[in-house]
Amino acid sequence: MHKLLAAVVAAAFLLTACDQSAPPKPPKPIAQTGQTAQPASPRPAVSLLKTLSADGVGPIRFGMKLDEAENAISEKSHPLGGNDPECRLVTFDALPLFRFMVEKDVVTRADAMKGAENVTGVDVGDDPARVKEKFAAVQVGPHKYLPAGHYLTLRGGGDNALIMEDDGKAIIKIRGGMEPAVSYVESCG
Repeated sequence: MHKLLAAVVAAAFLLTACDQSAPPKPPKPIAQTGQTAQPASPRPAVSLLKTLSADGVGPIRFGMKLDEAENAISEKSHPLGGNDPECRLVTFDALPLFRFMVEKDVVTRADAMKGAENVTGVDVGDDPARVKEKFAAVQVGPHKYLPAGHYLTLRGGGDNALIMEDDGKAIIKIRGGMEPAVSYVESCG
């Protein structure tokens, strides 16, 4: 038994002696610069998050209070037109291709201008047939004011939707938001 124990100890000693790797180096001390280290930001830069969906635009989610939306992109909003607390429009410098509807201090909708990114990849000016071909689930309804026009609606989660309007030839408007605001033909402000 003693011979077996001695053999195991000797084998262990020989195996560790054969390890030619250097012992781990201690970590280098942090240089003292007079500044404290800042943790990495948990959210990506706003410039990377400018895509409209049925749920929001980038970090701004429909259903957020306006001050939450402002905090989400670290910027104050700019009112467009009147400042009626019941329904008003605002913009953000970081999201210049969108205007946001705010009802009773809640962001309920975003209207996109030409060139604004959205989850469909469709833009103002595109052929509405492209939407119908690309999205089998699109709901098509008659336009309230344009006899040849339509509303093309893609339902999101819950009561949210992405709506495109066409004039029979081209997409003329794109918006996303919560019902009923996203379905309003007119905006506020």
